[in-house]
Amino acid sequence: MVVNPVSTVYRGARRLSGFFIRGLILWDVRSTLAVIFTYFTENRKLKALPALRKGFADHRAEFRPADEKYRGIFPRLIDAYTRAKADQAGVPGPYRVGIMWQREIDSHCGELAAVLRDGDADKLRALMDNFHREKISLGLQGNSEWANIQRPFYKYLYVNTWYAFYRIYEELAGKQPPLQYPMVGNPAGLYHDGRVIPFHAIRYHYSAREMLNLLGETGHPVVAEIGSGLGGQAHALLANAERPVTYLCLDIPEVLIVASYFLMAALPEKKFLLYGEAPPDAANFQQYDVILMPNFVLPQLGEQSVDLFFNNSSFSEMDSETVREYLRQIERIGRGYFLHINHNTAFNWREDGREFHNLPGTQVVPDPTVFKKLYQYHWPLNTLPEELYYKGAGFLAFLYEKRRPGPPEMKG
Repeated sequence: MVVNPVSTVYRGARRLSGFFIRGLILWDVRSTLAVIFTYFTENRKLKALPALRKGFADHRAEFRPADEKYRGIFPRLIDAYTRAKADQAGVPGPYRVGIMWQREIDSHCGELAAVLRDGDADKLRALMDNFHREKISLGLQGNSEWANIQRPFYKYLYVNTWYAFYRIYEELAGKQPPLQYPMVGNPAGLYHDGRVIPFHAIRYHYSAREMLNLLGETGHPVVAEIGSGLGGQAHALLANAERPVTYLCLDIPEVLIVASYFLMAALPEKKFLLYGEAPPDAANFQQYDVILMPNFVLPQLGEQSVDLFFNNSSFSEMDSETVREYLRQIERIGRGYFLHINHNTAFNWREDGREFHNLPGTQVVPDPTVFKKLYQYHWPLNTLPEELYYKGAGFLAFLYEKRRPGPPEMKG
């Protein structure tokens, strides 16, 4: 076989140019041009690129925790994770981690899991100090922005998204968003008034405002988030609450460790309950500000013990049977509202020879005899990738309210 060196060089050049072009183009040419046009016509005047560069710089030196109490976080995290993993092995099917998600955990959280299994508090501290920029936060609204910012045009999209969210919040709430986010775990975002503000933080504060409005005058409400991710939503609600609130975070053990660290480091004045330290008894809820439990604890919660259940972006990513089980528990445990924000795209996948499917957002519906639907609307704080990926719709918001027992029927 005769190799044509000119042809070989040509094919190599095409591959290299393909990689280069894919690095430049965000999704497609039209979207990329739209991002650039929006930046130069609407946001260039804000001169935000220096603030973005500063926000994506290393900020670990700016986080100076009270050392003694801070060091005490890590043994608690290791103990809670060890207990959760031991108990996770025997949980019922709907609470097990599927093969697809287990691959994600193995890919993104392998180093974290190894450090936790070894019980190495020093290595755990080093990993957590930078978790927003490590693989462990992929899919948790952290590392993906850090990874994407390396693409030449992504900085324009980030600025566009940040200011779009800011304006939407201001328009809908009638005031500027409360721009605050902890400098825990080396976050990346726009540098604003001496702190780093990821655009996700504006979403957290918008949802926090909506939830606190729903809770009204409830004396000491209990909020439960299924799929709490890195804990950003919990932080935003607690930071905006003007009265005591108990926030219950439920997630798989690896993710829960990230949220536990983030919240304990950011809110050292709060009282925390981790898995295995005490039973998640409704009678004790008000003794704690934040309760962090693995997802399989949900059936242990008492009836009508939670004022508001919340889920953002994960119910429509789960197997339908798992979501149906969660809905049954929400019907039993909830005593107020169920608010969820999810996409409406259906998809299927196979594991171990079985086919599974998700529930699009419009099908994530509790029993209508137990909860009544109050509203459904297009979630205003969608990013361009979310709009493109979910067929131009992005995410939808749904609110349900627990029905109150009616008067007894009159007997004739």
